[in-house]
Amino acid sequence: MFQQMFKILMGRADENTKAPSLDSLLNSMDRHSDHLTTFVSPSPESKPRTPFDTDLPAREVGLANLKGRQRLQAISKAVPLMLNMQIASRMYDRPFVPTYNQASTEMIDRLEQMAHAAGAKDIRYVKVPPNAIFQGKKIPYSYAIVFTVEMDKEPIDTSPSWDSQHEVMRGYKNMAVIGNKLARFLRRNGFAAYPGTALGGVTDYVHLAELAGLGAIGYHGLLISPDEGARLRINTIYTNIENLPIQTENEHLWVRDFCAMCHKCVRKCPVSAIYEQPKPRGDGGMQCIDHVSCREYFTKNYGCAICLAVCPFSQVGYDKVKERFKGNPNAPQFHIPVDAIE
Repeated sequence: MFQQMFKILMGRADENTKAPSLDSLLNSMDRHSDHLTTFVSPSPESKPRTPFDTDLPAREVGLANLKGRQRLQAISKAVPLMLNMQIASRMYDRPFVPTYNQASTEMIDRLEQMAHAAGAKDIRYVKVPPNAIFQGKKIPYSYAIVFTVEMDKEPIDTSPSWDSQHEVMRGYKNMAVIGNKLARFLRRNGFAAYPGTALGGVTDYVHLAELAGLGAIGYHGLLISPDEGARLRINTIYTNIENLPIQTENEHLWVRDFCAMCHKCVRKCPVSAIYEQPKPRGDGGMQCIDHVSCREYFTKNYGCAICLAVCPFSQVGYDKVKERFKGNPNAPQFHIPVDAIE
């Protein structure tokens, strides 16, 4: 994976170079959890993690067509991202024996202050339902800290483009750094903490973020939050802290009533991969995207992100959309059940 990625970033891909396998990379990260002696397993109805790989030759991958300065930009984000993902995965190699499982209000405040100072936009908490754990995977504890990182509007507006993908890479790199920093802080204070994988972990991050009250899943399958709209990335830290301040109400679910009227992401998708109406899944989540239709265009075109960029919540902001929206009583309702977290 790393050799293939290096060849692409250095412009050395030829007809024999295979496209790097993100699925293989993530699976190698997941295998570090094999060392866990106690863990939480997925429910029988859990879905597998959506595959990322395509059959495209390496030369057709967007990253293979970067110019000199762009290659340096890519390396400056890819290297620390990969290193921090490796650091996170190695935290699973040895069992950590916690001293405490109850955190004081002051401790939670310190955690949140550190998260914001490190670049996290928002942070919330959730008890992970087994149906949010991907099929064949496992997590060390059922409690999770969920945090978001904002992506700047200007580069995202250019999607699909290198500038947009560079901003996405910056977001992933920041998430990996923040996750490791917070996990180390918790461990130093006697709590178990295992960072999620920034590029894609063993749980459905978007599902967890909605359950945590960070926002609502839009028709494009992305979280829409008050602070960042859809311009965000999500990561987790699994912990043994049992008294996290978990929210059980979500005030943002009106967002999907707006989505049912808007459909801008559906219309703008260049490969018609976004469903006119999300399909409820058996695991409590929603299927919004035909990933087979999306995957190849996504890989060729710098991670696409058109749906993210054109979303009104990304463009004019959550508050303005809410102020102008008069309601849609006939909108289809897709609410992830609150009892899924119990």
